[in-house]
This record gives sequence, C-alpha cells and structure tokens, in this order.
Amino acid sequence: MLIFFHLFIGLTAGVILAVLLSNKMAILYGGIGGILPDILDKPLGMIFLADNLIGGRIYFHSLTIGGILVILGLILWYSNKQRIILLCISIGMLLHQIGDTMWDAASNWFWPTLGPFEPYTEEFPPVPDGALLYLSISTWIIAVIAGILFSMTAYRHLRQVIRTRSGIGKTGILTGIFLAGIGMSLLVKYIIWDIFLAGPWADYFGTMYLHEILSVSEWVYGLVSLILILLVLNYPLSVSEKYQSGIFRICGIGSITISLLILLFLFLGFPIEEVYGSTIWKLIAVSGFLIGGAVLLFLGNRISTLSGDIADSKR
Repeated sequence: MLIFFHLFIGLTAGVILAVLLSNKMAILYGGIGGILPDILDKPLGMIFLADNLIGGRIYFHSLTIGGILVILGLILWYSNKQRIILLCISIGMLLHQIGDTMWDAASNWFWPTLGPFEPYTEEFPPVPDGALLYLSISTWIIAVIAGILFSMTAYRHLRQVIRTRSGIGKTGILTGIFLAGIGMSLLVKYIIWDIFLAGPWADYFGTMYLHEILSVSEWVYGLVSLILILLVLNYPLSVSEKYQSGIFRICGIGSITISLLILLFLFLGFPIEEVYGSTIWKLIAVSGFLIGGAVLLFLGNRISTLSGDIADSKR
C-alpha cells in the first residue's frame, strides 16, 4: 500500500499543477488522487468482492478508469478554469498506478481490453513481535498529532464563541480545549490500535500494510506530506509567504538529501528499507524523494504566492 509514498507523489504532482493552474489547492487534490486508488480498491477487492476478486488493484488501478477521469477533468477545466479538482485527482491516480508499476499486471492495468482481472492471493507476514512496542509508540505519536491539530482548530474557531455565550475566561477555555484534545488523542489511539491493529480488523490491516510504518522512508514521506498539507491549507496556523517559501525549501533539500543517503546505503549493501522488498522498489522510493525534493526546492517559492488556501477564503 505504502500510503505515505503515494500521498507524497500525489502532492508533488499537485505542486506542479498548482503552478500551471495558478491554484494552490491543486496540491491537496493531487494528494487525494495519489491515495484514492488504494482507498477504493483495497476494501472493494479484498473485502466486499473477495469471493470473486482476490486482490486490491482492480478498477481504480486500471488505465481505462484513470484515462476516462483525466479526459473528464480536462473537459471540466476547459469549460471553467476554476474546476480543477477532477483533473488534479485523476492525474494523482495515474501517478499512483505508475508508482505501483501496474505494467507488471497488464491484465489489471489495461482492463478490460486484455480480459478480466487476474485473481491472485497475497501473503502478508505477521508483524514481528519485537515491533509491537514500536507500533504502539507510533500509534501514540499519530494520536497526539491528531489531538494537537484538533485543539488548535477548536481554539481558533470556538474561543470567541465560548467566551461570548458562556462568559468563561481564557484559562477555562484553554483548559477545556486542552481536555478536548486529549479526548481526541485517546479516540484516535483507540481506533488505530484497538480496532485496526489489535481488534476485529487486525487480520486485514495488522498483517497486510501496517508493518510499512517500520520503514524510515514512510515516516519521512508522511511527515513531509503533513507539512505540505498544512502549508497549502495555511491552517490551523497561518504562516507568512516568507516562511512558507523557507519551509518548502527545507523540505526539498531534506528530501533530496535522504534520497542520496538511501542510495548510498543501498550501494554499500546495508539492509535498509526492507519493507520495499526488491531493489527496484527501493530505487522507486529513492526516486520519489529525489523528484519530489527537486520540485519542492525549485517551485516552493512560487507556491507560497498562490491563492486558494483556507485562510484566504476566511479573510
């Protein structure tokens, strides 16, 4: 699945589209397109249609569906230059297919021209016992980040309303929002750990894809993607154009540096990024960092000047 890899690639494509279309929201739409095929096809093919279709690369991993959506997106954009969402999402979906090297499964990629999907069975090793503590810590990190973002958003929108209607002081408001943030963190932790990792869906998620967060690359992809999304939305914190350009540049330089380090370690024979399997997949991960970093480095300063974020719409 490598969801953060696909998200980063989609966001990178969105950066290029944002410059071409003069709309910062193209970045967010590209990121959505980058992960949408897995979000749709994995449950559809491996849960709901599991009796007939054993596999998670079906309809939305096909070039036919992707091509149709691109054509529709171009038609909508041509009729109204503000209608960019379908175009950007569909391009992100095509890049997802390329990132999955779908040409290795030609019947699925060129469906239905080469016949029906080829059923296949995937074997996913269980998460190693030694990694359970790491997974638990990772779950808490994600939960805390979600709680912080929730608290920041609530404070930005609710503090004045609460103060006006209830007369509660600043200290009381901060305390309430802080407790709400803790509650959100606990809720996210419960959903991820007690449902997806150790609960009723553990057989599907726990052994199939969540071992991917043991990869350093996936964590970096996820962190950079989160930073890009927050900068694009300019929300819940508003960041000036000057600092946005600097952050884009730092992310670009960092991504390029990581790609070179991974390439060096691979050349020296270090057993790194085993989650990517064969060498070709590891090189694809390196290419994602290298290309994405170059795009952020050279186009980041232009992104910060574009309109289209949430902060702009509220002013």
